[in-house]
Amino acid sequence: MDMPSDNQVRLVSSAITSLTDGLVVFDDQAQMRFFNYAAQELLGLTAEEWATCDAPTWVERLAVRSTAPNTVRARLLAVLEARAAVPSVELELEVAPESSRIVAARCFRVRDGATELGVGVLLRDVTRERTADAMKSQLLATVSHELRTPLASIKGFATTLLRQDVQWDEATQHDFLRIIEEDADRLTEIIDNLLDMSQIEAGALRIAKEPAQLRQLIRDVTDEMRMRTEAHYFVVDLPADLPRVQIDPRRIRQVLTNLIGNAIKYAKKGQITVACEVEDDHVTVSVSDQGEGIPPEYRGKIFERFFQVDNSSTRRVGGSGLGLAISRSIVEAHDGKIWVESTTGQGSTFRFTLPRAHKDGNE
Repeated sequence: MDMPSDNQVRLVSSAITSLTDGLVVFDDQAQMRFFNYAAQELLGLTAEEWATCDAPTWVERLAVRSTAPNTVRARLLAVLEARAAVPSVELELEVAPESSRIVAARCFRVRDGATELGVGVLLRDVTRERTADAMKSQLLATVSHELRTPLASIKGFATTLLRQDVQWDEATQHDFLRIIEEDADRLTEIIDNLLDMSQIEAGALRIAKEPAQLRQLIRDVTDEMRMRTEAHYFVVDLPADLPRVQIDPRRIRQVLTNLIGNAIKYAKKGQITVACEVEDDHVTVSVSDQGEGIPPEYRGKIFERFFQVDNSSTRRVGGSGLGLAISRSIVEAHDGKIWVESTTGQGSTFRFTLPRAHKDGNE
């Protein structure tokens, strides 16, 4: 074979250096001889930490950054020394406070014919794949649990109504049918939430914005939700001059229904207040309850998919853990933001902003 030209050598060298996957190479004395920029970025090591780095030192520096140091240390050394049955290992590395990255490290022997020159390590960021796998597992567990309860209820009451050996009075039949209807609505809500979340994940959430009046929308949703509870009373506090907003009315109705529905579910009784405040370029809508409140450690997580606060209220009412995540996506699609203010034992207030319509008049 002809010797490669300088241009060919430079091309191959540049290609290896420019790989989007990380590459690290150790010689037969376990001394590091090469690493590319992607490896440095993936592993979060500084240039100084890479310098004069042998394999054991490199493994130790990764282990102390990992969420399971002892496991990572043992498995990495095993694959580097060709003692592992599968020459790969996944590392969960802490790259920032409360932030981690999952990196798949696959080792291969570097040979020149029969002569072994060293070992290479290919590194790939698999965080998104593993997060997606975890979400799928969580989705299956959540959906199977949440669907089973209303389905069992519908089946049980329908079977009871169909019994030939019992004559149910009209009031009892009405109660059974009401429960069946409520559980059917719950199933519909779960399915709609799953469909919305799939659209959000695919970047296909449809938002049809138009200048709209908030006052009537809020009153319509509040009147509808008032029919769902006898343990709460509603206060609607809207300013006299409430400007139109640039929204998709159907989607904002969905957000309001979810927030008020949560207030009904998680606050056993008391006042629910829906209010608006007008700012220069937006309107802030708020929904307040008098429930147990949200513990401080959970307030930054409640808008995540499938997350639910673990307390007596959530265990009592259940839920898919998707409503607030969907609401956040809808509000952000309107160039707004959503957040929660809460005091443990005194209730919660959810607020979200909506942009004012251009050249609008007041309602």
